[in-house]
Amino acid sequence: MNLLLKYKLPKNVVAHSKKVAKIAVEVACELKRNGFGVDLELVERGALLHDIGRSVTHGLDHGYFGGKILRKEDGGGEVARIAERHVLGGISKEEAELMGLPAKDFIPKTIEEKIVCYADKLSDRNKIERIEKKLGRNAAFDRMIKLIQEVDSMRGRVQELNVYAVVRDSKGRILVMKRREPKIWEFPGGGVEWGESPEKAVRREVKEETDLKIKRMKLLCTSSKVYKKGRITKHSVYIAFEGRGEGKVKFGVEHSIAMWADLKRIRKLKLGLNVEPIVGFLNVDR
Repeated sequence: MNLLLKYKLPKNVVAHSKKVAKIAVEVACELKRNGFGVDLELVERGALLHDIGRSVTHGLDHGYFGGKILRKEDGGGEVARIAERHVLGGISKEEAELMGLPAKDFIPKTIEEKIVCYADKLSDRNKIERIEKKLGRNAAFDRMIKLIQEVDSMRGRVQELNVYAVVRDSKGRILVMKRREPKIWEFPGGGVEWGESPEKAVRREVKEETDLKIKRMKLLCTSSKVYKKGRITKHSVYIAFEGRGEGKVKFGVEHSIAMWADLKRIRKLKLGLNVEPIVGFLNVDR
């Protein structure tokens, strides 16, 4: 704190630094409980001083200037590297050159550097959205998102995107399938693969799980669920589509039975998490 006062950081920057330190220490303690080796003292000090370079500039080079200040004042290089590497998801050697900085890598490497970078982004719920609006979806933005996902994973937090299909037959009945384990009923669907559009993903999943083609497809609804799965906390986001199925149902090893049913019957079944919120969007009179 003495260094923040010495370099006359604005009150809002000091408040932000304290908030980032609080989040960073909480995350570091969580990771330590999960078996990761983390230097809690280094995380707290690095988080408190990560924005000291804002005494020189508020540009993207404030991390570099923070590192210079901390090497002079703090002696060791660990805290300096935390300051240098917290901007966005880190700055590559090529990006540094374009910014007029020394041609070296400013990307977080150690777990402490990643925690502070992560906490800085989580300190403001709108920060990621503002960064995307300013930079667009470029390599630096993608690197930042991957770092957030990496630390989330270490925390035991997983976010996933899934697509599901409400497939109807010529009589308007809906296709439901019973899983072998756990023994629940669900709609055909699954995870969106990297770089795949939700529309393409749902057509692929329906084909893989039922051998049906889905026609006249349209977006039905979106929903989400946060739940525990062992030690993992999952946030599953669901995108549901609706359409007409063409062909003969052929289900695979994941399901033991499939049937066409009306909504009243479906509501009496033991439904999976992916089905419950979607059923609420369906019209019982259809």
